Amino acid sequence: MLIVGTDPIAVEADLLAGRLSCPRCASVLRRWGHARCREVRTRTSSEQRRPRRAICRLCNVTHVLLGEDTLVRRRDDVEVIGAALVKKGAGMGRRSIAASLCRHESTVASWLRRFSETAERLREHFTAWAAVLDPGHGAISPTGSAFGDALEVIGVLASVAVRRFGPRSAFCLASVLSQGGLLATRAHHYRPPS
Repeated sequence: MLIVGTDPIAVEADLLAGRLSCPRCASVLRRWGHARCREVRTRTSSEQRRPRRAICRLCNVTHVLLGEDTLVRRRDDVEVIGAALVKKGAGMGRRSIAASLCRHESTVASWLRRFSETAERLREHFTAWAAVLDPGHGAISPTGSAFGDALEVIGVLASVAVRRFGPRSAFCLASVLSQGGLLATRAHHYRPPS
C-alpha cells in the first residue's frame, strides 16, 4: 500500500517517470495493472475508483496506490471520517454524529472505536512528525484524553505543515503520514519520520 496524490493523471506520470518508490526497499516502482474497483463516499456523493497497482523493480512486491483522501479498508473518504472524529472530540455522541454525516451508526461507532484503540500510538507518531517538520513548534496542550490528545496533535501537525508546505487538509496529511492507516490496528502503517 502506498498513499499518493488524488490526481490519477499526475500519479500515472510519477509512476512512468520513476518518481514513486517502494515503501519497503525504496526502489523504483513500475506499473502493474489495477486493483479492483471500490466505492469512495464523500459527504455529498459517491464515486467508483479503480486504484493503480505498482510493483517494485527490486523486491517484486506489489502495492496498491491509494489517494491521500482515503484510508485503508474504509469506504468513506478521510474528510468524512475526520469530521466524525472532530465531532466526537467536541463531545457529540455516535448517534448524533451518524445523523449529521448521514452514515449508519455502526459505521461511525467503528471509526470512533478504532481511533480510540490507537489514539496513544497516533499521538506519539504525529508528535514525532511535527517535531521533524518544525522542531520549535512549541508544546502540545494535553486535552485530558488520549482521543483528544491525538486529535490535538493532528491539528498541530497540520498547522506546522501549512507553514512549511502551504494549505493542505489535516486529515489528508494524517492519511499520508500514517500510510492510510489512521484507523488501522497494525503498527506497520506508522512509519517513523527519517
